[in-house]
Amino acid sequence: MLSALDQFRISIVRVRDLISIHNSIKTQSALTVDLSDLLRAALVLAVSALDYYIHEVVTLGILEIHRGQRPEPSPSPNTSQSAFARFKVSLGGARQERLIAIDIASWLEDEIEQSQGNSFLQEEHNLSILIPIISSGVMSRMNNASWLEDEVRESLGYQSFQHPDKIADAIRLISDKKLWDEVSIKLDMSAKDVKQQLIAIVDRRNKIAHEADIDPTFGIGSRWNIDEILVNDAVNFIEKVVENIHQII
Repeated sequence: MLSALDQFRISIVRVRDLISIHNSIKTQSALTVDLSDLLRAALVLAVSALDYYIHEVVTLGILEIHRGQRPEPSPSPNTSQSAFARFKVSLGGARQERLIAIDIASWLEDEIEQSQGNSFLQEEHNLSILIPIISSGVMSRMNNASWLEDEVRESLGYQSFQHPDKIADAIRLISDKKLWDEVSIKLDMSAKDVKQQLIAIVDRRNKIAHEADIDPTFGIGSRWNIDEILVNDAVNFIEKVVENIHQII
């Protein structure tokens, strides 16, 4: 799941580059152009980086659990199954796995022929020789769960993971940690304050993305104030939240 964090870090570099461009141009006092939209773009991109990270880390985590590379989270106190176990996939998506199980002998023959060559199948072999070859083929097939990845990405693709509750719901698919309690300890804040600060950032992002950041209390064209301090604080906070989420899960 490290790739999800690496991509987030790359996105945050892009965010900071936007802020640096704003600050650099701003120092050229001869310019009278309003540069504040660069900061708005940076804030939107920062929240987008958080959203993408959650999508990606949950997708990769589900695949790791499916492959047996990561433990399945425990059920919550009022349920008999974990959120992972309750995750729904279509029968169409799972059909390929079922077809292989039905015709396992033919599939194994193809796998062995591809890995060992056709002549290997014409010879007699001890079971001790065949077991590791069969095991390797089965493991390779289990790890090639492209159908499941497609299902997960399609299912999660319709969802937004920016609000703290939505983020916690998503992480619950791959971890039974009490997410915001754990994050708050690392940030030396209360869980309530962590969530409220994130909600405030996301609310401002929504004003920019969905309301053109218009302040309706003033005249036409008036926008909510924004500056590099506000945006830097938001980006730093989002960065700390994601880095600590990754350590926890």
